[in-house]
Amino acid sequence: MLTPARPRASVLRSAVLTLVLSLAGILFATPAQAADEPPVLLVGMTGVRWDDVTTLTTPALWSLSREGSIGLVAARSVASRSCPADGWLAVSTGTRAADVRADDGTCRTLRDPGESGQVPGWDDYVAAADAESYGAQPGFLGDMLAETGAPATGIGPGAAIALADAAGIPVGTHEILPATSTSLTRAVRDALDASRLVVVDAGSLRDPGYATTARPSTPQPTATAPGEELEEPLPPEVSTPDAIIEPSRAIQAQVIDARIGAAIAGAQRSGATVLVVSLADSGRTSLQLAAATGLAPNGDEYVDSLLTSGSTRQAGLIQTVDVTPTLLDGIGLDNSAASLSGAVILPGPSTATATARVAQLLDIQRHAMMVTRVSGTYSARLVLIQAVLFIAAAIILTRTGRSDRAPLRPALRALQISALALAAAPVASFLTNTIPWWRSDMPVTMFWWVLLGWVALITTVALVGPWRRNLLGPAGLVAGVTVAVLVVDACTGSTLVIDSPMGAHRVLAARFYGMSNQAFALLTAAGLLLAVAIADPLLRRGRRGIATAVVAGLGLLIVVVDGAPGLGSDFGGPPALILAFAMLTIVVSGRKVSWKSVALIGLVGVVVVGGFAVLDWMRPPADRTHLGRFFATVLDGGLWDVVGRKIAVNLRVLTSWRYLVTAIGGIALTWLVVVGGRPRRGELMGQGPLAGLTRAVPLLRPAVASIAAALTVGFLMNDSGIVVPATGIALAVPCLVAAAAQWRLGAPDGGLDQPAPDGGLDEPVSGASVEASARG
Repeated sequence: MLTPARPRASVLRSAVLTLVLSLAGILFATPAQAADEPPVLLVGMTGVRWDDVTTLTTPALWSLSREGSIGLVAARSVASRSCPADGWLAVSTGTRAADVRADDGTCRTLRDPGESGQVPGWDDYVAAADAESYGAQPGFLGDMLAETGAPATGIGPGAAIALADAAGIPVGTHEILPATSTSLTRAVRDALDASRLVVVDAGSLRDPGYATTARPSTPQPTATAPGEELEEPLPPEVSTPDAIIEPSRAIQAQVIDARIGAAIAGAQRSGATVLVVSLADSGRTSLQLAAATGLAPNGDEYVDSLLTSGSTRQAGLIQTVDVTPTLLDGIGLDNSAASLSGAVILPGPSTATATARVAQLLDIQRHAMMVTRVSGTYSARLVLIQAVLFIAAAIILTRTGRSDRAPLRPALRALQISALALAAAPVASFLTNTIPWWRSDMPVTMFWWVLLGWVALITTVALVGPWRRNLLGPAGLVAGVTVAVLVVDACTGSTLVIDSPMGAHRVLAARFYGMSNQAFALLTAAGLLLAVAIADPLLRRGRRGIATAVVAGLGLLIVVVDGAPGLGSDFGGPPALILAFAMLTIVVSGRKVSWKSVALIGLVGVVVVGGFAVLDWMRPPADRTHLGRFFATVLDGGLWDVVGRKIAVNLRVLTSWRYLVTAIGGIALTWLVVVGGRPRRGELMGQGPLAGLTRAVPLLRPAVASIAAALTVGFLMNDSGIVVPATGIALAVPCLVAAAAQWRLGAPDGGLDQPAPDGGLDEPVSGASVEASARG
């Protein structure tokens, strides 16, 4: 019997209804219904490094290094050393956050939520975030998931922290970490069938003596799920402060690797994107391990490459704060309106063999570790040598008598050479990265030999070239090398600044590209000294217009390189540079510097920096540099948090003896050299051994004033406080001492009536007018 045909209108209505329902299903589908997008699995742990990975002991991680994209993690938290809770809080907040610090410095043992359902210690996490100035909001990720209805599953205590909402209750489903590999594989497989995001805590690896301890407020962990004790359990994770019975790194790594392998096995059927990230230190600060497989947020595959992110812009390096935006982007949630510190983790270009990639990461890791061993000693020795130079210069330069006879002449020559060598030490510390000293069997010794080699080379070139006949020639050469190195480095990826003694260290995670605060201070002082060294002989020849153009052009170049996004990406530097170079340009042009001109220059500096920041902010969030992220923070109302953090850092650094010695000693010596010989009432204070120095170089006082103004503004705008002026002084004052010693060597009678070098200064054209401009 045939079924009677339905009327055509009924068929049409059915078709329309089916189409409407299909469109509604597409438009209003929850993330779990988007079958085309693979789920995301985050396997987090703490304390695991690439030097823990071997073929036999950690097969899961070894396989990841062969198949996926790999990288290093800068796990810096609020403090330089991060605890397990800090790493998981970074995932929860999307920015730096930390647990309340214990009096004994130990880290908290993480536990699963108890009967109340709240994450143990959550109140401490919230209180610590409120006390810090990073604007961290514990529960940010969980709240995002809850608001959008994205299903999520957490396995283990760290996952509970990552997925908790603002009240500390894990969003979605939370499970206790299974005790066996088979159970963990099954749990991950089932979770990925039902959830868009699954987070697994694979455990913590701790160095001997750094074991985690339970906090009094931490409830006891929930009992193991029934039935799991029938299978062969994974090796237990020991947590005890007794270093004698603590398991070795290798044993702990095997436990974590077994859990990682089990979790990855559970994800194979779903085709999930897998992120394996070590989120915190093992006790000693070091770069951590990261790996990824599957589909990246930008549509590329995590395979045969090094990981990177917009927050580091370095091949093979990411941050813990990059995990949150990667998870949100991976499951299709829009986070562009959120003020996250990190950027999406992406695969870089395909590279050579897996062995070469791992070797490159181990090399970066070793470099980052070794530079922390030499940087403190380098800074301390540099300060002590500067103190000796300041005292010697004050004695030798102010000593009366003829400088063409012993003992003054050899003392002045030794002072000049020593001052030039000391002025070359900062840029030489950056140039040490041109030779891989950290690969040596004796890396610390090799570092010092490489440093001394660069210092000797720069000093020799400064003393033997044709510029040596110019009073500012040798000092100008050292300043010129400093400017050239820092400018070229900023334009080629900051390979010299990163992990150099006076640069930015990867493990500190303060800056990964562009111009560091110390590099800015050196560039400022060196740029102004170089401008004076070039302009001074031009003024002597009556070429004021060319001299003015040179100073202005050099200043423009340095401002652009220092402040442009993607180059220096420095927020606090351009206003200081614009002010200083504008002041010096006005003086060189023969005009006077007034308060109105200074105010106008300051306004221009603010406008330029604001323009850089706005242009950078207009780019996609993943492409923004420090400038764009800072502007986004201002728009989100986080300006005062940033200002408070900078003030706190400045006050903390202000009492450091290393920088106080350099700053106070350098200022005192500069006053002695530049101001002490200035003629005053009745010439009573203008007849000393250095009385003719500022007459021989009329631009000297304007140069010192410009450097002082720039370093002062840099001190106020940057978060390194007194480090900025102290670093600039470390270059400027030795250059000044070298010039003063050279001038005295060329003025045997003390220079009271000594003509200026270079064949006679045309006083009406350059000397008197520049001096008058300087006084104005």
